[in-house]
Amino acid sequence: MMSTIEIKNLSKTFQRTGASEQSAVTALESLDLWIQDGEFFTLVGPSGCGKSTLLDILAGLSSPSRGEVLVDGAPISGPSLERSVVFQQYALFPWLTAAANVQVGLESQARHGQGLNKAERRVRAHEYLSLVGLEGVEAKYPHELSGGMRQRVAIARALAHEPKVLLMDEPFAALDAQTREQLQDLLLDIWKRTKTTIVFITHGIEEAVYLGQKVAVMSSKPGKIKEIVDIDLEDRLSVDDIRSTRRFGEYRHHIWTLLHNSNQQETDTPTGKTLVTSGAPA
Repeated sequence: MMSTIEIKNLSKTFQRTGASEQSAVTALESLDLWIQDGEFFTLVGPSGCGKSTLLDILAGLSSPSRGEVLVDGAPISGPSLERSVVFQQYALFPWLTAAANVQVGLESQARHGQGLNKAERRVRAHEYLSLVGLEGVEAKYPHELSGGMRQRVAIARALAHEPKVLLMDEPFAALDAQTREQLQDLLLDIWKRTKTTIVFITHGIEEAVYLGQKVAVMSSKPGKIKEIVDIDLEDRLSVDDIRSTRRFGEYRHHIWTLLHNSNQQETDTPTGKTLVTSGAPA
């Protein structure tokens, strides 16, 4: 199941009340994005640039101040099981087992008459825990699992009810480097199998390049899109160390330059740009 996401002239302003006056803070300004069916789309930018605010809007947890967000041509009107969210913190229920955590969304579907019966939910939970490499931990509680395993449970829960869109807000940021790379590969493998549309937010340039078919580079507050970089790399899982290739390094350096060149002029119409590199892929 896949979905197209269209973001049109999106802005978000927060009203803050201080000791003596009220002020407005603009988190996002005039964003335009098109995310295609089944695309793995990453966003990278400095702290405070509005990445998480954008994800909250996509999830239906917040509303834009101006503009609109359409999923398959329909405006987002609130949270929906068609758009699952995986946060940096695992957000698992500590009193539920891994299998029961995975079944949370399935039970919500069942309450609305759209889901599986109890036995089918158990089977589905087992299937998705196996998909993320956690076969055999169904009866374990979150405190019995490592951080990486807990995040795998969170991913299984997000996917088990087969959403059209998977929204991920720095889901691997709190993990050690080795576990992070393992989960990046796992996520790519799952995406290949399911072709779910994924929007992945990260601070890490290397992570953005490794995962994304496209990388949207955001400016500092108010958040705008500086440039969208099309990533043309070989199959990440078929190359021993694609991060060490010249082409990967060129993408990484280009995005680093966009983020760190404080003298570069900000523009309001930066979408659609493509990184052009010289020579053949390494």
